[in-house]
Amino acid sequence: MLALALAAIFFAAGYFTGRAVTGDIRVTVEEREDAPPATGDALGLVNINTASAEALMALPGIGEALAGRVTDYRAEHGPFRVKEELMNVPGVGEALFDRLEDLICV
Repeated sequence: MLALALAAIFFAAGYFTGRAVTGDIRVTVEEREDAPPATGDALGLVNINTASAEALMALPGIGEALAGRVTDYRAEHGPFRVKEELMNVPGVGEALFDRLEDLICV
């Protein structure tokens, strides 16, 4: 299906420009120097296993002290297996977790 769509695009490009379009399609992904460090996923979620304290503080209800407790918890216990384990961190109760659940991932 994707190949058919790409063929149609190449045909249309050649048709409208009057030139034949041939060759490989190459995609290059470059990291920008000013880009923030990768801490989440493609949907913009914050990965609680890899996020820095600064990235965690960008979440609602997480300040410097709580972000430090999250990173300390990770260092002591290893990565979170599921998001709900975040509630094992002192200071993260059910109400705060409910606010964060749709903003985080593991």
